[in-house]
Amino acid sequence: MLILLLLLSALLNQASSSHSSEPISFTFPSFSRESCSNDRLICTGAVTAYDGYLSLTSEPLPGNSNSPPIRQDGMTFILAPNNSPSPPSSYGSYLGLRDEYAEGGNVQQLAVELDTYKNDFDPDGNHVAIDTKNVTNPIAVQSLNSTGVDLKSGRDIKVRIEYNGQMRLLYVNVHYSDRPPKTIIKQSLNISDVVPSSVFVGFTAATGAFSESHQILDWTFITTPLPSYSLRK
Repeated sequence: MLILLLLLSALLNQASSSHSSEPISFTFPSFSRESCSNDRLICTGAVTAYDGYLSLTSEPLPGNSNSPPIRQDGMTFILAPNNSPSPPSSYGSYLGLRDEYAEGGNVQQLAVELDTYKNDFDPDGNHVAIDTKNVTNPIAVQSLNSTGVDLKSGRDIKVRIEYNGQMRLLYVNVHYSDRPPKTIIKQSLNISDVVPSSVFVGFTAATGAFSESHQILDWTFITTPLPSYSLRK
């Protein structure tokens, strides 16, 4: 699954006065073999930097292309309170997010998942979901089957995740890189109730009994301050 991911987000904390925070932005137009060793990225687990892309899980072994076309499980974009590695038991359907024995609880994270395998709690093996406390019970989920986008197609896919802090809306757009954007999910969400004001941003991915390639081709992250205003009494 080849992914080009563009994130455009309003600042996590809502503007409450005429003072607004400085915007934050960074971009990785491509990746190199030094991307995980030049202090720009924190790479843990099986994450490996190659020339041209970042691989989140171990690449399938040569010769597996003739095996049955079963792939699993998917990847996520995540906002998390720390940069700890994925929990030990977060393989397979838990996408590197949550330990399968610790679903729920007081978790301060937000993830947008691109899921390629149908588990018992999934609508199908080609969907997008928004996770907070539970992977097995997302706050929003939408199949991609009616959009013409197949996460397992091997084609370059562009994902745009946008949070409007003023409207408290989270948008997820998914489309092939040569097609126009298409909104898949529009979810009402007060992000300050979900994650702390200071977060790490990044990706997780997992495989199970079958292999799958989870590749980031480029990544842009932008925050923009909400409009400032003043009150007259």
